[in-house]
Amino acid sequence: MKKPSILIIIEYYLPGYKSGGPVRSVANLVLLLQDKYDILIVTRDRDYQDKAAYPGVVVDEWTSGEGCQLMYLSPASVNLLRLNKIIRQTGADYIYANSLLGYMTRLLLVLNTVHQKTLIIAPRGEMHKGALRLKAYKKIPFVYLVKAISKKWIIWHATDLIEIQAIRQFFANSTVQYVPVRFAPDTPRQLTQRTAYVKKKGIARLVFISRITPKKGLHLLLKLLTKFPDSGQLILDIYGPNETQSYWQECLATIRKLAANCVVTYKGIIDHDSVSDVLAQYDFFVLPTLGENFGHAIFEAFSVGLPVLISDQTPWRSLQQTCAGWDLPLQQETDWLTALQACVAMSAQTYMMMTVAARQVAENYMNTVQFEQSYTDLFSTHP
Repeated sequence: MKKPSILIIIEYYLPGYKSGGPVRSVANLVLLLQDKYDILIVTRDRDYQDKAAYPGVVVDEWTSGEGCQLMYLSPASVNLLRLNKIIRQTGADYIYANSLLGYMTRLLLVLNTVHQKTLIIAPRGEMHKGALRLKAYKKIPFVYLVKAISKKWIIWHATDLIEIQAIRQFFANSTVQYVPVRFAPDTPRQLTQRTAYVKKKGIARLVFISRITPKKGLHLLLKLLTKFPDSGQLILDIYGPNETQSYWQECLATIRKLAANCVVTYKGIIDHDSVSDVLAQYDFFVLPTLGENFGHAIFEAFSVGLPVLISDQTPWRSLQQTCAGWDLPLQQETDWLTALQACVAMSAQTYMMMTVAARQVAENYMNTVQFEQSYTDLFSTHP
């Protein structure tokens, strides 16, 4: 019996890693569903911001990937005609767009005014208030345009309750009361728990692993460090691609203002296979993000056994109560500074309890979520 097919449209995919969580979400989704569905993925032939294609990949033709068929499009092929041809030739049962605001999703939406196929769109946190505020002059008009045409053939894929509410609030109106939203939680990668690690009192080693953008809040963190008291030592290592030089220059200017007891170093970009080894070297993972619908890097920190210091704009909440870290409002500078001081002053014994609690957060998530059933339901329904 022929398996149903899913055509996935995603801006960047493996072997790429610079665009962060969405690549990992889709790669894990493929592994989850490959036995039940024929999966076809259309993506770009290069990683985020790269000028050259991945070495050795077949371009503009179907090729075999892990659990799927892949087509890596050259820049000249990322257009309406080529995408239209792919949709017609594949005849996929489901078309899944792994972004609302991505360029290829916009092409897909234009084409679908003619095709009128059911589309499943995963905003991946793009509908969160914090994310929409960034470059709102571009995003809001487009989202309103989608709202005007979406009532007939779009199913929204939400990965958390906040995203469900955001989608329903935005796309419902006086004439459209029902917005078809399906919940299927993100499919994370669980890393190997690190071996015994001893934290030193009087020093805290922090790690930031993310894209360096306003949304991820690195500059907010650096400004906080300018107010950190001269008690103990804070070390912050930064990993991730620079999206805009102007924002990175702001960060560098703030780093130059830091006192001697706050040492900040940019470590460059790391690939997925190195994340576990890197995380294992630090005391705490830090991410003052403006909004995450899941936060793969946060989950990976938990799975290694690394406590976190993050904003309250992610699904990972009530961390203080579970002793797995802190989730704090971005506006509360005093709370952040208090937490940072607690990180520095923390004893090895207290820290060990936090590492156990952090690992437990990851294990509880993996043990309680029914991933396969959720995604089977997502790819078996219509509006």
